[in-house]
Amino acid sequence: MQLMSRKPVDTRQLTLDAMFMAPAPAPRQDAGSLDISLRVREELADTLARTKEASGGERDRYAIAAEISRLAGRDFTKNMLDRCTAPSAEDWRFPLEALPALIQATGDYHLLDLVAEACGCRVLRREEAWIAEFGSLLAAQKELRDRIATYKNVLPTGMADALIARAQSRHGGSE
Repeated sequence: MQLMSRKPVDTRQLTLDAMFMAPAPAPRQDAGSLDISLRVREELADTLARTKEASGGERDRYAIAAEISRLAGRDFTKNMLDRCTAPSAEDWRFPLEALPALIQATGDYHLLDLVAEACGCRVLRREEAWIAEFGSLLAAQKELRDRIATYKNVLPTGMADALIARAQSRHGGSE
């Protein structure tokens, strides 16, 4: 069976390409290329600074540390945040298990984005994920319709309709 070729794209037609992010680059494989410790420290410091600025100074490191402690159910102090952001304190790392609490406390996803990108992924927030899933379902629906149309064109006259009717009677559905 020969599949139908795609129609050429009409350059005058608007597309939805601008609504979607480019895929994340594949993670590098060379030695040390995934050492993101300095980038994590810098992004954590930037996240804390952005949060403080956006709150007019109310959400400082003390407040954020207290909120992380409350949400994570374990002690987290301003001193720990300071050490996790200090380039000279290489032995101190921001704990991964505290990342969800940090995101909730700051409303900032930049650190999660950094980690995801290092893994070759992208993070989609709630509505973005729904839109992506909806788009994926629409694309799958179109692909199925195209495949059905192809079968209707290559099967003997009436056979496709008979197969569809038989399937619908078994499953109680519609096309």
